[in-house]
Amino acid sequence: MKPLYDDIVRFFEEYVAAYCEYGQNEKTIKVMDKYYAPDLSFPDDRVTGREQWYRRCLNHPDVLDKLSIEHIIVDEKKNEVAAILRTEAVNRATGTILLELRMMALYKLRIDENRDIKITGVRIFLQSEPEKVARLAQLYRIGM
Repeated sequence: MKPLYDDIVRFFEEYVAAYCEYGQNEKTIKVMDKYYAPDLSFPDDRVTGREQWYRRCLNHPDVLDKLSIEHIIVDEKKNEVAAILRTEAVNRATGTILLELRMMALYKLRIDENRDIKITGVRIFLQSEPEKVARLAQLYRIGM
């Protein structure tokens, strides 16, 4: 049996790729059920369920949120992943990068009796450049 650490890293890498490809498209967003628990929460963003998160992901149809992993830290005992991610806001029609920034995200995981891993909570810490954060909120219609 492979160590839990390897399973978590593989899960997280698959999750990021799936989010970029399927998680922002109304026709394919349910693929993300494989990764998110129904009780998913983003406590700092007042998201209290997977369906609410899906609505948020579909709230910016002209912009694709493209994530790239720069660094992953896994805490097997706490079932947490911390990741430094590069995010690009890409205009879907032109492919133009509208904004690039880095963020740190802390993911809380649940591992069930079948060893299926689900994300139950996410806390996002954005790069501290106020103009980039304001542009991000505008592009992704956060708070609208």
